[in-house]
Amino acid sequence: MMKRHLHIAILGGGFAGVYAAQRAVKRLGHLGLNIGVIAAENHMVFQPMLPEVVGGSLSPRHVVNPIRLICRGAEVLKGTVTNLDLTGKSLTLSGGYFSNAVEVTFDHLVLALGADVDLSRIPGMSEHAFLVRNAGDAMKLRAAIVSRMEEANLLEDMELRRKLLSFVVVGGGYSGVETAGQMQDLIRGVCKFYDNIEPGEASVTLVHSGECLLPMLDEDLGRYTHRVLEKMGVRVLLNQRVRAATARTVLLQDGTRLDTSLVVCTVGNAPHPVIKQLGEAGILPVERGKVRVKSTGLVPGFKDLWAAGDCSAFPKADGGFCPETAQFAMRQGLMIGENLAASHFGQPLDTFTFTGLGELASIGHRKAVAQLMGLNFSGIIAWFMWRTIYLMKLPGLDRKLRVMAEWTFELFFPRDINLLTPQYSSPLEEMHLEPGDPLFEAGEPAFSLYAVKDGCVELTDDHGELIKSCSKGDHFGERALLGDRVWRFNATAKESSTLVAIDSRTFDKLVGSIGSLNRMFTRSAETYHLPEEVDQSVEAISSSLRYGSVRDIMTTGVTTLNADACLQDALAEFQTHPHSTYPVVDAERRVVGLLRRATTYDYLKHHGFDCNPLIRDTGLSKPHYSKPETSIPDLVEDFMRTGATKSLVVDDDMHLLGMVTVFDLLKTEAMTPALRT
Repeated sequence: MMKRHLHIAILGGGFAGVYAAQRAVKRLGHLGLNIGVIAAENHMVFQPMLPEVVGGSLSPRHVVNPIRLICRGAEVLKGTVTNLDLTGKSLTLSGGYFSNAVEVTFDHLVLALGADVDLSRIPGMSEHAFLVRNAGDAMKLRAAIVSRMEEANLLEDMELRRKLLSFVVVGGGYSGVETAGQMQDLIRGVCKFYDNIEPGEASVTLVHSGECLLPMLDEDLGRYTHRVLEKMGVRVLLNQRVRAATARTVLLQDGTRLDTSLVVCTVGNAPHPVIKQLGEAGILPVERGKVRVKSTGLVPGFKDLWAAGDCSAFPKADGGFCPETAQFAMRQGLMIGENLAASHFGQPLDTFTFTGLGELASIGHRKAVAQLMGLNFSGIIAWFMWRTIYLMKLPGLDRKLRVMAEWTFELFFPRDINLLTPQYSSPLEEMHLEPGDPLFEAGEPAFSLYAVKDGCVELTDDHGELIKSCSKGDHFGERALLGDRVWRFNATAKESSTLVAIDSRTFDKLVGSIGSLNRMFTRSAETYHLPEEVDQSVEAISSSLRYGSVRDIMTTGVTTLNADACLQDALAEFQTHPHSTYPVVDAERRVVGLLRRATTYDYLKHHGFDCNPLIRDTGLSKPHYSKPETSIPDLVEDFMRTGATKSLVVDDDMHLLGMVTVFDLLKTEAMTPALRT
């Protein structure tokens, strides 16, 4: 493992990290100290302008700034922190697939990691929602909007066009309001270029859980924002929470369903994984998922650990904690840079006295709201102030000039409607469903294979008939992914459930390269049967057999193994009665499990061919069970639903009575040909 040493290591390339590095280099760089910025990307994102990228007012390359250019004199290490040892003052950095891990030691460490996002609390959101957290997110969202416009232009059905062009934005804070306004501006600006799309067919709905938009501003500005958005054509829903999302639906808490083909989520902030891990281990003092710091930026209990930005609970001079905005993060970073120099020279540390200059938010259509120095502004004056202030905050003269030029061109020329669709990875986290939450509905496009980690999800047809019940360890979705990528059933959580989703691209690569997986999924896909398909199979059974039960056709002389016998006894039984599987029972003939010959041989190979372990300790399989009174049609349906070919017949106390197989069905049919008439 390669090793590097930094006198000051700054984790994070956002406002707090970059400005801390700038000031530290300015104060200490001449002393030959190694000051390094460690970030997952080599650029800083100017997040307040991301909605402008979504709306096509700005190019994405103009809202990012190379850290190496704005932090001259500091080392920039691009990579992901995989381990952080505060006691040993070291961290492990992974740079990518083609480089070895690097161990970085440090004297001082600044935590400016920002916040993470967690959409798993809203079922379906992690799979279907677009984010607005970086330039790639903004490009992807803009491309998706233009793509929906292109698709809708091909449709003749007005209702289908309306559903396809229904967009939902979740969250009424800065990001949600600005993104909704820019989306509406983009739609209104480009609709005239699509001959088959009528005015008003495209819509943007903003869903907010509070009573007023922009709750961090004065209520009058929030109400003004509401009025302006609605006048622009944005539908605003207040006091509403999103309960679940599917590919074509957003379900609200009150049961309202919003048709949509695109949902944008601007809520769901979560602690950064590194902060969360250290906090749960008791190493870092954490409050509400953030590092608790003193007014100097130092973390309590440390003399060389600092924190700033969205990952910190930074005390505000006039009480409470600093909000997660750029103006506070920037000044926290600058102060920590000063205090790093003061600590090096043995001087007193500064305390954070900044209380904020005000807040601004762009609504769209050349309107904004602002609260500056205790005064409220709105309309075009606030919009001009918003652009002027954020233009001044942009790092670097070249970026200022480029953005100013683009804004000027946008006043005189139409918005760019080029459809650029670069491929982006979309990691899926675990998702949680509460009882009754929908996962998808019949007719929607299929994007993922789902595995049930906990709980139970039921697949039903349009009439509510149960197709399949999937519990812990089961998976579903392979039939759609192997077919036309359209769901044939509805998926709803029967109980509190946790699912893991594998996206379709990963699924395709797995089944295309691993033959055993392909065969397994192909076979399991055959277990999804519509009620009419099951009825057809039952109708094919002879009338005499159709009214019989499992008791009539089961085999009673079943070879069993004693759970407390050793494997040597099982091997002897293999020679005497060669079968593929053997029911394992206890002394009272209650079923304990199922022993497979192939599994036993594998066990012996991996345990030194030791034949002394008890049969019950060798990893028995879970059998499929039936009751003797089960009707033949129900048995056929059960076999079709589960993919099972044999079943152990037990009573209510799990005593083994016999075994029934598909062969028993076929054998009975063959022996009674005369009864078919």
